Order: sequence, then C-alpha cells, then structure tokens
Amino acid sequence: MQNIKIATCNSGIKYQDRDDLLFISFDNEADIAAIFTQSSVRAAPVKWCQNIIKHQKIKALLVNAGNANCYTGSDGKNDISKKIDKISKIINCNKEHIYICSTGVIGEKLQIDKIINKIDHLNNIKDFNYNSFTDSAKSIMTTDTIPKYLFDRANIDDNIINIHAIAKGSGMIAPNMATLLSFIFCDANIEPKILSKLLKDAADISFNSITIDSDQSTNDSLFLISTKTANNKIINDIDDPRLDDFKSKLNKICLDLAKLIVLDGEGATKIIEINVNKAPNKEIAKKIAFSIGNSPLVKSAIAANDPNWGRIIAAIGKSYDKINQDIIDLDIGNHIIISKGELSNDYQESIIHNYLKNDYVTINVTLNIGNDNATIYSSDLNEEYVTINKDYRS
Repeated sequence: MQNIKIATCNSGIKYQDRDDLLFISFDNEADIAAIFTQSSVRAAPVKWCQNIIKHQKIKALLVNAGNANCYTGSDGKNDISKKIDKISKIINCNKEHIYICSTGVIGEKLQIDKIINKIDHLNNIKDFNYNSFTDSAKSIMTTDTIPKYLFDRANIDDNIINIHAIAKGSGMIAPNMATLLSFIFCDANIEPKILSKLLKDAADISFNSITIDSDQSTNDSLFLISTKTANNKIINDIDDPRLDDFKSKLNKICLDLAKLIVLDGEGATKIIEINVNKAPNKEIAKKIAFSIGNSPLVKSAIAANDPNWGRIIAAIGKSYDKINQDIIDLDIGNHIIISKGELSNDYQESIIHNYLKNDYVTINVTLNIGNDNATIYSSDLNEEYVTINKDYRS
C-alpha cells in the first residue's frame, strides 16, 4: 500500500515483553473519517481527535496501549500537547493533522517521557511491509488474546482497492458509534464526506451491534483513512453505483472484525447472534436484542449449555412495555421453542442442550407487532471473565 509508513516498539509504560506503541505516518496527507465514543466521560485523546476531525486530514497517528490517559486532568491534556509538538517537529506537519489514541487503564497518569523518548526511534524505523498491519494489531492489544487484522480488495472503475483493517477490543465492549479502537485503511479516491457516510453505515451494522459486558469505553474510536493512491475517478456521491463493491467489502470487513472482538471477549467461548424480528421499529428491535445480549443470566446459561429459555423471555419483557406475550415466537438455532406464545409440542431440552455446545449460537425472536428487524452479536459469560478483570491491574 503506497503513501503509508508504520512502526511499532515497546515503550515500557505497562508491558515489558511486547510492543505497545504504534506510529503511522503518511507521505502525503490522507483523508480521514471518524466515529467516537458517546460516553459523557471521554479520554484526553478522544477530545483532541474530536476537535480536529473537522479538517478531515491526517498526516500521522500515534497509539499507545496500557494506559487510557482518561480522567487524568490537566496532565492528560498536557501529555497530548507534548506528543503533538514532538511529532509535528520531526515530520514537519500541521498539528491538527496528527491523531492520538490510547487504550488501557483509566485514571492512571501516563508516563509521557517514555513515549516521547520513543517517537524519534519510531520515525526512523517506520516502513511498510507484509507484516506491518499484523504488527500494528498486536501493538494495540490490552486484554485481547489475539491480534485482529483483516484484509480485502474491492473494485472501483476496474481498479483494485485495498482495504486493511485492525482493531482491539476484548472487554468494556458495548459501543455506541464505535468500538474500542479500530483503524481501517484504504487507497480509494473518495470524498471525505462520503467516507464519513460509509463509515457510519458500516458501524451501525457491525461495531454498533456488539456487546460483551455492556460497559461502554471512554476511549472508543473508529477511523476510516484513505491514502487516495488508487487510480479511480474520485467519488463524491454516496449513491454512485461505482461504490457498490467497496460498500459491500467495507461492511463485511467491519462486521467480521466486530465478530472477532466478540469471539475474543474476555473469557468468551461462543458468539451469540441475536435476531429480533417484526418489531415496531429498528430502534426497539435493537433495544430488545441488546437486552438479551447484555443479560448475565442469558449469557451464563449459554456458557453452561443450559436451555433456560425463560431468561430470554424475561430479558424481552423488561426492555419494552408493549410486548404481546401471546404472539411471540422464539427459536434457538433452527429449533422452535415458543410459537405464538406457547411452548412448542416438539420442544426437547436435550436437543437444545446439545445445540448450545456449538461455538456460534443463534437466538431468533419474532415479536409480531411490526415490520422492522435488528441483529446484534454478544458472547457467553463464564468464570474467566471475572478472573481476567480482577487480575487486570495486578
């Protein structure tokens, strides 16, 4: 991929045996679209990026893992300034084209000198090769157990468009407008306003439709960056049919990344796909789906392969007060549990128990009170989640 250089290294702010600092720069300014956490408590890096996204240009990105630089007061803000000042000097660029992201423990002061002392080194070793994005994905991990990197190609005007995407996320996953951290890079010539629309649409069906523990992060950030090095004629209309293949590939790569995050949920062993159908509108459908997906009782039952479908019904009932329980349909996998509010005559608990042993479980709820649908993805919940989180700062 042209116009991009990548470097990673160990800063020593938390991890001693792995890279935890990522530096990406662009030979020429790239275009950027972004979505950020909707939490009212936002980390210093998020506030900085939100202030500069209006320019829709990026020259460099610096990401650290192990410390969120959140709720760190004036020191956190000053640490951002120190990073920006250092990077702008060594690559000679506008400060408002430099993006900063952090992920890790909230409320701990950032050891800023350790990061500043590594920026020159990162700039000197930056390059682009076959392993660059895999190394990038590894460097931004916290409680993740696997690096999350995906690649695909799309076609615009008979030109191959490269799409590289990395993400991190394993806990504190119930994003609203993003995921913990995800960076998507492409080389298509697409107007920034169109990139923004494409990103929002892709996020709505992927990163905005996952939950692990219902806790929204203070640092959620999702970037779509285009180096504009492909040879396609520039696209400035979201309905341009030349975008169709790119839209499809972008949506797929975002959904696949989101599923990787769910599968790598802290202690997770299963992905749970939850479909809510025939709801009054999409918002209600999604609310009910998240009520099921966030229920510790539902999640722990599925972890135990326990066909306790009553917990699903309870999660439906608590989320919307206009449910008609006499017309609900509930399937687990292809197995009918409830039909028009009545337990199916064919229901056999042993069959559902065996089905729940799969690592991908589907729950289908049909409300029969409207025409809109929603799908979200969750994970099961077991003892390992507690173990990981009680030991996280140890």
